[in-house]
Amino acid sequence: MQKKLLTQNKHQCKLKTSLLSPTKVKFGFTLAEVLITLGIIGVVAAMTIPTLISKNQKRVIEAKLKEDYSIIQQVIKSNEGNDVDMSMLLQDGNTDSQKEWFETYFAPYMKYSHVCYETKGCWQKNKTKLLTGATVANDRPEYGIGGGIVSVTLNNGTNITMDVWSGTNQMRDWFGIDYAQTGMSIFIDANGNSGPNVVGKDVYLLTYTPDYGILPAGFHKTKEEVNNNCSRNDSSSLAGYFCLLRVKNNGWSIPDDVWNLKI
Repeated sequence: MQKKLLTQNKHQCKLKTSLLSPTKVKFGFTLAEVLITLGIIGVVAAMTIPTLISKNQKRVIEAKLKEDYSIIQQVIKSNEGNDVDMSMLLQDGNTDSQKEWFETYFAPYMKYSHVCYETKGCWQKNKTKLLTGATVANDRPEYGIGGGIVSVTLNNGTNITMDVWSGTNQMRDWFGIDYAQTGMSIFIDANGNSGPNVVGKDVYLLTYTPDYGILPAGFHKTKEEVNNNCSRNDSSSLAGYFCLLRVKNNGWSIPDDVWNLKI
C-alpha cells in the first residue's frame, strides 16, 4: 500500500511539473526564406540607390553652378568699381592677349588653384558632349574649348575655359548675344574632372562682351528658343548652349527632362 502511494505521488509530481513548465516553441527562418528576403532587398536597392546617387549629383552640380555664376559676376563688379575698360586686349584673341586680360581683370579677384595658358591641366580629359551626344565644336580634352585659350581651376574644383571670338556677329550666331564685335565665351564645368561632361548637365556657357558684361548664352533669344535649345528637341551643333539660362530661370534647378537624357 505504501509503495502504491509513493508511485502515485511521483506521478502527481511529474504531472504538476509538466503543467507548470511552459512549452518551448522555437522561432526562425528557413534558408529559403532568408535567401528570398535578401533577393528582394537586393532588387529594391538596385532600383533605388542609382536614383538617389543621381539626385544627389544633380543637387551638387546645381549648387556649384550657382556659386560659380556668382563668383564670375563678382569679378566683373570688382572691375566696374575700378572704372576700367575690359574690352582692352580682346581684339586679336591670341594667347598672350588673353593671358594679359585674365591676369589684369580676373586673377586679382578670383580664388583659383591652377591656371593654364594654352596648356594641359585645367580641363577634364574626356570629350565634352552636346545634348545630342556629338562633341562640342573646338573641344580639346585637357586643354579646354577653343584656341589660344585660358583655362582655370577654381578653389572649389570648378574648371573654366575662356576663348575670344573676334569675327563679326560670332557672339550672335554662336551664343545668342546681340553683339557684332569681339566677345568671349566662358565654359564652366561645375564638377571639374568628374562626368558626365555634357553641356546642359554639368557644363554651362557664359559670355562676356564690353557692352553687356557677363550674360548667360542665349540671353537675347526668346524663352521658346532657349527651352528648345536646352532639350532633346535640338539637333543642332549648339544643342545645350542656352541651358544655363534655362537653369537660372528655373530657380537654379536643372530640368529633369535634361538631366534624365541618356547621352
